[in-house]
Amino acid sequence: MYPITEKQVLREDYLLIKVRANHLKGAKAGQYALIQYKELSEPLPLSILDVEGEEAIFLVKTVGRSTLELKEEAESLFYVAGPLGVPFPVKHYGKVVFITKDWGVSPAFNLAKHLKGENNRLELYHISEDGFLPLKERLESVFDKVEIWERIGQIDADLLVSAGSNKLSREVQLLNQGTQHIAMVNAHILDGVGLCLVCRVLVDGQVKLACTDGPWFFANKVDWDNLISREDLFLEQEKLALEEYKKILRRKELRKTSAEV
Repeated sequence: MYPITEKQVLREDYLLIKVRANHLKGAKAGQYALIQYKELSEPLPLSILDVEGEEAIFLVKTVGRSTLELKEEAESLFYVAGPLGVPFPVKHYGKVVFITKDWGVSPAFNLAKHLKGENNRLELYHISEDGFLPLKERLESVFDKVEIWERIGQIDADLLVSAGSNKLSREVQLLNQGTQHIAMVNAHILDGVGLCLVCRVLVDGQVKLACTDGPWFFANKVDWDNLISREDLFLEQEKLALEEYKKILRRKELRKTSAEV
């Protein structure tokens, strides 16, 4: 078991957790971990936000049953695999602009810490409809400029980096086709070692796996339409699982209320 040593609710739908997992201390730029709360829980691929000694920090967006279980119940994790994935190519690019959405600020922060040492200028623009930016203070500590945007536009940069949404990365690529652009693909990952093939991505006409070949790819080589068309394959099952878990939480709350009366 891997103890959760700290849990911080940033907002109803965002959670920051710190996990004692000594084997993640060698994680390189842009790598991720695969975690499970319980033995039969859904495996969750989470970007490694940061590593402090024997502890790894993750940003979790609570959108389904497995992430809500982490928020409501988890005091430790059954399984933590990693570091996984091909590290991001860290070098001097010049002006590096990050476009993020939702949890995409987590890999952005991780990369920025590495790219800062290569004398890059780092800017981050977070797409948010309600104006909320998770980890704002952390981001401002490493980025030269941080802003919240409502929509994407054309961007002046030597390198674009996008994370948090496949649709976001596709739009950034379409609007900035003349600029080098590396994107983190969002895919279901079940084992992290390339056995399940669920996370396949068409890259330059060839099948690649997000878990072992990614998660970072040159955006102009990714078939975004194919990837997005498969993105919601498990949406109905995930919705049903979430509703069932919410019923369990309501029953627990009723029992607690009754016991207090």
